[in-house]
Amino acid sequence: MKILLVTPLAGYTATRWMPLGLSYIASMLKKNNHTVKLYDRFLRAHILGGEEVVNIEMKSEILRFKPDIIGFSTVSPLIYDTLECVQYIRDFYNGIIIAGGHHATAMPEHTLKKIPGIDFVAAGEGEYTMLSLADGKDPCSIPGLFPRDTGNSSFQFAQTSNLDELPQPDYEIFDMDYYTRANSYTIKGIYLRVAPILVSRGCVNNCKFCTESLTYGKGVRFHSTDYVIENIERLIADYSVEGIYFTDNNFLSSYSHAENICRKIIARNLHKKIKWAIQAGTTSVNNEILGLLAEAGCVKIEFGMESIKDSNLKSMNKNATADLNEIVLSLCRKNGIKAHSYFMIGFEGENISDLDNFLSWINKFRPHTFSLSLLSIYPGTLLYEASGNKFFEKNTWTRNNIENYFKHDKFSNITKEERSEWYLKTFKPFCRKYFRKALLQANPVSTILKMAYKKYFLKN
Repeated sequence: MKILLVTPLAGYTATRWMPLGLSYIASMLKKNNHTVKLYDRFLRAHILGGEEVVNIEMKSEILRFKPDIIGFSTVSPLIYDTLECVQYIRDFYNGIIIAGGHHATAMPEHTLKKIPGIDFVAAGEGEYTMLSLADGKDPCSIPGLFPRDTGNSSFQFAQTSNLDELPQPDYEIFDMDYYTRANSYTIKGIYLRVAPILVSRGCVNNCKFCTESLTYGKGVRFHSTDYVIENIERLIADYSVEGIYFTDNNFLSSYSHAENICRKIIARNLHKKIKWAIQAGTTSVNNEILGLLAEAGCVKIEFGMESIKDSNLKSMNKNATADLNEIVLSLCRKNGIKAHSYFMIGFEGENISDLDNFLSWINKFRPHTFSLSLLSIYPGTLLYEASGNKFFEKNTWTRNNIENYFKHDKFSNITKEERSEWYLKTFKPFCRKYFRKALLQANPVSTILKMAYKKYFLKN
């Protein structure tokens, strides 16, 4: 069969995040003699300059390729784009349409109800679900597949027990020149050609706001060290990458697995060819593992610190404290590894002085880089069950409804006008100065000059 995979159209971001999950699905399908193409609506919008022209091009691609199945990757903040796409495509396409990803997994029945043009929802990990559908198996027998016409909601979410059964991800479906183009956003503050890889699936934590366990389930499963090293070496050889970003929720969830990867990287001299970054929990960090990470070429660790107040951390089921977060930043500096700290705003009772205190904390404890985002309530999370007010069940999934839902905080005491003023007058100038300093700290002068030339004289 011929399968077309489609990503949602999103606002442009300088970060080069390729939709890595689709590369595993494509690889599995190709290995079993199916033909796969990707229509990347996000990238095409950046290149072509608008949604209307993207839709026209997508239609031409569908009419030319004549896919038997069109698969949509869904995320909640962009679910309106999936809905609009399906409506648009159904005017000229009568084949199978299936939706997978975080949003469809969180709300399989409602996704079918709210988007009538969809035939199936794939809940959980999609490799074997998509393969079984493409192979023509009875839809009612496929784990993870929710068909529209059965009314049966008892299907189990799909999950692969042995990750090494999956073929290596197929990067050929992506525009790799775009996604690996040198930038200082994928590994934040460090200018490199970077590609992402995934060495594990799942999470042992239970944070109220997190969607990590929706698709991958509870617990953690790992690729073998040899599988990981093969992936890294292939990216270096085929795409001349200078950096690797491990997208795992917590690279250090198993010390032995992390140590094996580090030692194999060193043994194969890969630490002399690439720099790399990971995500990790602050409770997983100690001097010994940091030393080994640094020796193996790890230059940055990203931590979901979320808040500088213990009460906020406790309210979100974070198994860490503000004191621990501060200690971890110091440990990273001592071991020559830069830290990025993710924080959220919009907690219950929050006011402007809390935001000012946050910036003071940043100045005092000095993560190399940081990001600040609004606490969002995603369907399928514990936070949504407690505070989502069944928004997605009760409302139509229009662009205006979805954007307004994710744009405004639900808990703080800060008005929209106050937040906007703080952002423009305080936060934005602070960030501009802070991140300029971070770039100068992490990159040689020759690289800084290259970045300046690219910014002011070349079109990205």
